[in-house]
Amino acid sequence: MIDDDKSEVYVLYLDPNRRREGIGTKLLNYLTDIQCNKGAREQWVSVLKGNDKGIPFYEAKGFHFMHEKEAYSNVEGEDYISLRYRRDI
Repeated sequence: MIDDDKSEVYVLYLDPNRRREGIGTKLLNYLTDIQCNKGAREQWVSVLKGNDKGIPFYEAKGFHFMHEKEAYSNVEGEDYISLRYRRDI
C-alpha cells in the first residue's frame, strides 16, 4: 500500500519458460485481492521502458500509461526510465 486507497505492484517476475500459462495473471489477481481487502481502489506499477513483455501484460490487465520517471534502481551513470501505469481496482 502506498496510500490509504492506493497500492503498488512492486515486482512481478516469471520464468520466461513459463509464459502463456496464466501464472502472471493468477499472481496479479491474488495480489490485487489482498490490496483490495486492505482498502485499495487504485493500483500502480512501474515497467522499464522497452520491456516488450511487461508492458503488453499490464496494458491487457487494464493499466494505463500515466508518465515516465527515472527508474528506482539507477546508479551513477545509468539512465533507465520507468513507465508508470495505473488502473482502478
